[in-house]
Amino acid sequence: MPHVDLLVGRTAEITALTADLDAVRGGTGATVLLAGEPGIGKTTLAAALATLARETDVPVLTGRADPEVGTPPLWPWWQALHGRPEHGVLAALPAADGDAAALLGHRLRAFEAVARGLADRPGGTLVVLEDLHWADEATLALLAHLTGRPGVLAVGTYRSTERPPALRSGLVALDRAGARRIDLTAWTGTEVAAVAADVHPGWHPVLLRTSGGVPLHVRELAATLRAAGVAADPPPGPGWPLGVPASLADITADRLDRLSPAARDAVGATAIAGGEAGCAELAVLCDLDTDTALAALDEAAAAGLLVATGPAPDRHAFPHALLRDAVHAGLPAARRVAGHRAAAAAVASGAMGGEAVTHLLACATDAPSRAAAVHACLAAAAAARATPDRAVAVLDAALALPGVPVADRCALQLAAAEAEFAAGLAEAALARCTAVADLADGPDPADGPDPADGTGLDGPGRADALARASLVVRGLGGPVNTTVLDLARRALRRLAAHAPDDDATRARVLAQHTLAAAEAIGFDELGDDPAEAFRLAERSGDPLALFDALRARQHAASGPDGVAERLDIARRMAELPRPPDAALWGTLWRIDAAFQLGRITVAETELARLAVVADRLGWPLAHWHHHRMAAAIALLRGRLQECEHQADVALDLARRTEDVSAIAIDGALRAELRRLQGRSPEMLPVFAASPAAEALPIFWSAVGVTQLAVGDEPAARSRLAQIAAVLTGLPRDGRWLPTVCDSAELAAGLGDADVGQWCHEALTPYAGYFVAGGSGSVRCDGSVSRALGHAADAAGLADAARRHFADALAAEDRAGALPYRTLSELRLAELLLADRSGSPDLDTAAAHATRAAATARRIGMPDALRRADAALTAITRARSERTGLTPREREIAAMLAEGRTNRDIATRLVLSERTVETHVANVLGKLGLARRAQVAGWVAEHGPLR
Repeated sequence: MPHVDLLVGRTAEITALTADLDAVRGGTGATVLLAGEPGIGKTTLAAALATLARETDVPVLTGRADPEVGTPPLWPWWQALHGRPEHGVLAALPAADGDAAALLGHRLRAFEAVARGLADRPGGTLVVLEDLHWADEATLALLAHLTGRPGVLAVGTYRSTERPPALRSGLVALDRAGARRIDLTAWTGTEVAAVAADVHPGWHPVLLRTSGGVPLHVRELAATLRAAGVAADPPPGPGWPLGVPASLADITADRLDRLSPAARDAVGATAIAGGEAGCAELAVLCDLDTDTALAALDEAAAAGLLVATGPAPDRHAFPHALLRDAVHAGLPAARRVAGHRAAAAAVASGAMGGEAVTHLLACATDAPSRAAAVHACLAAAAAARATPDRAVAVLDAALALPGVPVADRCALQLAAAEAEFAAGLAEAALARCTAVADLADGPDPADGPDPADGTGLDGPGRADALARASLVVRGLGGPVNTTVLDLARRALRRLAAHAPDDDATRARVLAQHTLAAAEAIGFDELGDDPAEAFRLAERSGDPLALFDALRARQHAASGPDGVAERLDIARRMAELPRPPDAALWGTLWRIDAAFQLGRITVAETELARLAVVADRLGWPLAHWHHHRMAAAIALLRGRLQECEHQADVALDLARRTEDVSAIAIDGALRAELRRLQGRSPEMLPVFAASPAAEALPIFWSAVGVTQLAVGDEPAARSRLAQIAAVLTGLPRDGRWLPTVCDSAELAAGLGDADVGQWCHEALTPYAGYFVAGGSGSVRCDGSVSRALGHAADAAGLADAARRHFADALAAEDRAGALPYRTLSELRLAELLLADRSGSPDLDTAAAHATRAAATARRIGMPDALRRADAALTAITRARSERTGLTPREREIAAMLAEGRTNRDIATRLVLSERTVETHVANVLGKLGLARRAQVAGWVAEHGPLR
């Protein structure tokens, strides 16, 4: 069997041909025509059949038609029959210049002799004739004459895109003789993927789109990728980046040579127009009138170089992109440049459709034309904000032009960086920004632009380019801020030297420097920078400067004392007319503030607004913020499955933003979700693999709480010691409140009175707040009073602990924070039950434990449910012990409460009725009741006795 790769997508065809071969070996005859465009696999399929024939001892005779002028008639047959007796029969045919009737008779006799000779062999014969589109009339007539002869399988191949008169008439004769035709179709994506399995999967759709599924082209393109060592995803853009394979270039040139001049011009003009054209384009690009243009398009379509497309009768396009590229590459350079220049002018005037930028790039051969192309690319990228890949592709095309001035290169790189950042490609955007900074931060020219160093940038121009480069990547955490900080420092130096009065730009860069420094080296390093940035921005009145200054000011006010200021900052941010993400940050900060204030309904309203903002922006970063906030609110409301779904969506988006802190934020949220679900062990390997778990105290405390939840007390104690060493020096930023609250819970679980006492004193001023970070909440963990309860519990302040948990319960009940209300209520019940100062309030403890159990069961908190059930059991035991009843008497009291008679009780307990009467009297006496009927009321009031 031929190699499987050669027959991809041809299973049905080779099966049918194999059946024909078997039939011929059995004595029947058939003729099969394999038709399709060049490269579709006709020869491959015929060769596979020939291999099968030889493997079964069936002789194979092959011949091929030749397009050269002067090729003798019956040339394919001369080749196929070489060395056989039938070859001499054809050689004996008289020349074609004699009597027509006599010649016809000679030919018929010769044809019959050939047919008999081929059919005379037992076991069958295979005849393969290739390229019948170039065959003469006699060749096709002999094939028709042979069709159906016993023991002969004849297979002919021809291009369906070429139909000369001889082939047309020959096909009619073959059809009448009973020949069967197989039309080979293009490969689908599945077949392309099978052949290119060793190529990166991202290239598979590109291979299909570029090749049109033509097997020859697919294989050539895949081989080009392998030879180039390409191992990554394809670059953005619709084109093929590695050039036209030589095989296709040769085939295309040959097909074009067979067209009339007008048809050749029409095909070339269609390539210049971008792959699709009609009469309007042909009038502009090759000066064809309507009738001539239509005829030329028809001729090109008949040759398979173009196909009709769209509702308009004159619209034609290339069947696949690679053919367009081959035609375009084969045009003389002068023709290409002139054609694109004319197309650009026609698009600009409205005489042609499409985009002028493509044509301006293709005809950029001198300084003025390059400047026009750069300007057009910048405009096209600005218009393509919703499709960043398209914007980057256009800008990179301009950057690829030779001789682009450095000032223009900076503008193009910065526009591409903005597009990549919008697409979530922060690293790529930063690489471009660094390249711009390196171009702009060279030695200063003495006077204006310095032609010697080739920058074309004066001092202020350098400062502006550096400032813009430092401002592209914003709003991210993690290592990217080290690069952003360096860019901002370089920009501030240039601005001080060349633009000291540019308040707006200095405000923006100073704010960016502040935010990056806070992430890269710490909150305490901010100094007066946020306030100075805000002063400069307000003095300038520039909305972009205010945007950046407000971000810095919000970060500076992110601690728990700054919630009122952050609300004012959020209001001002949302009112800014630009940039487009101002509404994103304003909405996020309102949600942060609503979390800290315990106003969850307000946060839900803002979440709906955030969804609209994210859809309008279309940025992965914006959608990440929306889904992570949706997850946090679902967690607060006790919709744990919804929380997990939203967190999964957010995590996928986080990975696309290239912000490692976003992935760490998912870990913190998911750790809390898993803790509530009773699945904390799942988080241990996640934390172990996360660099963030070792980088920041907020993660130390979160990991410690998780370790405590899984029962790993030594590891949790080690984390608490790690936190205790830095706790008093933690900056009061947005991470402070969650860190201290988690530390309080950890201290309570481990009995660390010192940490508990410190946390209690530190958290007391914030008792009315909820646990949330003010610089982009990871989550909202319910009331700070619950953390105060843990801290007081750790410090041995029992009364204070119960009071704090009661306050937390009330606050979380008002807010509808079900999981945290459950935890507060459960812990309050446990503390009431453990009260050793006097008689514990068992009734209140039982009410809290009962509601906690019901909520835990409903929303899926198994650990809380187990604790609630344990508390209820302990309460029942305590109640029973308080009555002084013996176990047997408690058993009988329970049955009395159910309304059972003495006889029923005696039967169930296998006692005498007299013994039961004695027990009943004791129960009534110890409970202080006069009648047995009162036992049910006592149980209803005080709880079960078992």
